[in-house]
Amino acid sequence: MKPLVAVVLAGLCSMDAAQDGGGLQHRNTYSEAYGAAKAAVAVDPAAELPRYPAVAAKDAISTWRVKAGFRLELAAHEPQVRDPIAICFDENGRMFVCEMIDYSEMRDTQPHLGRISLLEDRDGDGYYETSRVFADDLPWPTGLIWANGGLYVGATPDIWRLEDRDGDGRAEVREKVFTGFGRGLQRLNVQSLLNSFQWGQDNRVHVQSASGNRGLISSPMRPDLPAVELGGRDFWFDPRTHAFGFETGGAQYGMSFDDYGRKFGCSNSDHLQFWVYDDRQAGRNPFFSLPAARQSIAADGGAAEVFRISPDEPWRIVRTRWRIGGVVKGVVEGGGRVSGYFTGASGTTVYRGDAYGEDFVNNTFTGDAGGQLIHRKKLSPDGVSLIGRRPDDEQGFEFAASTDTWVRVVNFANAPDGCLHVCDMYREVIEHPWSIPEQIKRHLDLNNGNDRGRIYRIAPAGSDWRRRASVQLGAADTATLVAMLEHANGWHRDTASRLLYERQDGSAVPLLRKLVRESASPKGRHHALGALDGLRSLDADTLAIALGDRDAHVRERALALTDDAARGGAAPAILRDALCGLVADPEPRVRFQLAFALQSALAAPLAAEEADCLANSYMRLAKRDYSDPWISAALLSGPPSVVVGPLFALVNSDRDFAAGAADFTAHLIEIKAESQPASEGAALIDFVTRPEVRPEWIRALGAGLRRAGTSIEAIDSEGRLAALFSRSAANAIDGSLGDAARISAIRALSVSDARDSRSALVACLGTAHPESVQLAAMDALSTGGDEGAASAVLDAWPGFSDTAKARALSMLGAREAWTLALLRAVSAGRVKPDEISAAQVQSLANHPAAAVSALAREALASVLPPSREEVAAKFKPSLGLAGSAAKGQEIYAGRCMVCHRAAGLGMALGPDLVTVKSKGREALLEAILDPNKEVAPQFIAYDFTTKEGNAYTGLIARDEASSVTLKIMGGAELTLARADLRASVSSGKSIMPEGLEAGLSVEDMAHLLTFIEELR
Repeated sequence: MKPLVAVVLAGLCSMDAAQDGGGLQHRNTYSEAYGAAKAAVAVDPAAELPRYPAVAAKDAISTWRVKAGFRLELAAHEPQVRDPIAICFDENGRMFVCEMIDYSEMRDTQPHLGRISLLEDRDGDGYYETSRVFADDLPWPTGLIWANGGLYVGATPDIWRLEDRDGDGRAEVREKVFTGFGRGLQRLNVQSLLNSFQWGQDNRVHVQSASGNRGLISSPMRPDLPAVELGGRDFWFDPRTHAFGFETGGAQYGMSFDDYGRKFGCSNSDHLQFWVYDDRQAGRNPFFSLPAARQSIAADGGAAEVFRISPDEPWRIVRTRWRIGGVVKGVVEGGGRVSGYFTGASGTTVYRGDAYGEDFVNNTFTGDAGGQLIHRKKLSPDGVSLIGRRPDDEQGFEFAASTDTWVRVVNFANAPDGCLHVCDMYREVIEHPWSIPEQIKRHLDLNNGNDRGRIYRIAPAGSDWRRRASVQLGAADTATLVAMLEHANGWHRDTASRLLYERQDGSAVPLLRKLVRESASPKGRHHALGALDGLRSLDADTLAIALGDRDAHVRERALALTDDAARGGAAPAILRDALCGLVADPEPRVRFQLAFALQSALAAPLAAEEADCLANSYMRLAKRDYSDPWISAALLSGPPSVVVGPLFALVNSDRDFAAGAADFTAHLIEIKAESQPASEGAALIDFVTRPEVRPEWIRALGAGLRRAGTSIEAIDSEGRLAALFSRSAANAIDGSLGDAARISAIRALSVSDARDSRSALVACLGTAHPESVQLAAMDALSTGGDEGAASAVLDAWPGFSDTAKARALSMLGAREAWTLALLRAVSAGRVKPDEISAAQVQSLANHPAAAVSALAREALASVLPPSREEVAAKFKPSLGLAGSAAKGQEIYAGRCMVCHRAAGLGMALGPDLVTVKSKGREALLEAILDPNKEVAPQFIAYDFTTKEGNAYTGLIARDEASSVTLKIMGGAELTLARADLRASVSSGKSIMPEGLEAGLSVEDMAHLLTFIEELR
């Protein structure tokens, strides 16, 4: 019999590789002899981890296959550069490289290994042969940008400004400009740090703060500015003044802007994301929240299929084979297929150069750090949003891919020569260290390659292209910089606009205004608007010209700037007239921006005639675009005083429109009811008592009034809705009606405080009614907040199904008085302790209200989880037991499905179990039994309390200017307006509770582990 290592190596060598449309397909085979070999041979793990060698830099290009018409060139490699993860250029073409040498577990090494190198191509041949260390001793540096005569570098928790004043190529000045990123987290996630410093056309530096990152941000250079909680948002700052602020974010590593200032990014398994609007446009209406700005826009999905041509890394293959043979505990990933889709998307960048031709401009390029490839998407309009598609001539293969498993494409940069440059960190292992099982990790060298690194240039392959060998914009005069805004290369336009902003030379103003009027370049006109804004010289005449521009992108930009200007005061007549003329614009994104600009113009003091023109335009836009989800949301998101007047006049006067736009009308009613309950009560009652009234209008009215602290009964002094509620009460309990009709009636009753209405809802809880009716009645009772609701639900408890009991527990946990009633029912034996889920037990035992916590620990003593040490000892034998996946699925359905997806079932609150199965059996067991031992930031639970007294616990899905969106138990999303919030706290613990093992045997746990391991 062959030694086991020979079996493994033979299997590695036997992988089939067949050319198929430019990609290689790999089939990993496994001999049945493996199991016998394992039984006969004592395994040395180190010997069972064959590793591919690094490829020398001189041979690197030969490992790549690139799209026809392009080639890769080495712009720099070791020893000139090590572990490059981000690059930028100053105005004279010098390259600064962010080198994360301390990735992934050496952040605390002293002095810190991270550094910035300065590279120069002095002979103009395209290779940066000169390299100096510009700054060192930086912990985990992740991003950089040159601005205002210095280099800004992000190294969590700080952003530094580095400056070389004596010209020796080394920064002797090091100033801490901002601090607080990631502070407060018990453990920093190396893949969730601030990154992607980008110059924007709004004359700010934008920084992606990474999903889940938080911290209290302050500026030591601006002690006059208060510290502000980052809250999972992205960050911006002004390099001239160091003023700073926040904007909507949430992506991971890789963010850039296109030629029109639109923002794109990516996350590990979502390679193309787009921010539909600017955060400055949110938060105007405390009674309405815009949809999330960040959207996943890849037509083939965030974790799209990719076509690597490299073999799967040996340690991954060996791990899979060992698990098949039982040499190590754990699951076989994907049936042996450990690649083929985005798992490490990184560095999404919009190409803005002039070297590839117009067909490539504003395309996105994304690396897959684990797949040795470069993926391209072409963007096209999708209404207000965009959609990205794989090009027709890149079906079945990637724009570029390497056979070298050490290649780690992590980032890109648009360069002075018009080409895209590629950062190849070049490491043997780039896997997050938390996700590698210890029995594998201890035999790998996670630092192997931290003395290597490559930077490539993607260049046209034809002989017609000539590289721009050097640039010297630092010495350019103002007129030259203004002319440079028309340059075909995006880097030149950005650099010229930055220098114009930094210099603040007033002589640029007439030149910029002329450019807006006369330039043949839409991009030049677009940039000129931003440059004028940065010089505080954007006058109404110039804006009006831009509002009538023949290019939609210029009109869109002009509208955003008009919006900003109008918020600072009344818009001149020339701008008001221009706004009114854009209602018929054919481009959805222009009309989307128009909604915001009209709101700001209407908010200013106006003469009656001026206001009428704008209001009529606002109503015309609503009639045209009420069904567009983005434009209708923009229309409703303005200040209530602006939104309600013209739009309510519209629905009040045009009954056909109100009926056809029923959902839009309902939102409007809710805003009016919450913002103007006293003065407009009669008008609202008049509206909802019309013959064409819709049930959702009644619910909207009641919901708005409740949040305003009043009720329908309070404003309906004449009882004009009493008959409607009487009919609804009768219909709710009428068993001869269909469930849909009864539920509609129940929803109408949810906003009535009348005794008959509440009595009908209580009656619907009884066993004579179907579960769907019971659930609807519970939902309706939960909206009122009256003390009797808890008693009614607890009285009906014995007749509830498991589903109804789960809904009841959720309801009873929302208010302190109801929660106390539940716990008293447990103490009295009316509710059994084991009917309360482990998550709720944990929440109740640690409730912020002392009275609830004390009673919970007494009433639920029998189900409170024991110490994690005791539990770990009890269930340790399950590691060695063979389990049944079928039985494990039953346990999953009873305990895990409410938060985790698996095998096509369940809810997406926590991670999909197929993504964590590779942790191995021991790590899975530890995660189940002790979920708070290691908590990734994105799975930390937060508790929110509303002004109405409702309490909610969940994960923060979106943290935006006007609202916060929670993912709650069951996988649903709940958006809470900031205006409705009273408080928010977090214990820093996982959303997954302790005590899930309660009632399980050791054999049960073995079944559950097996089910997770065998997921596909």
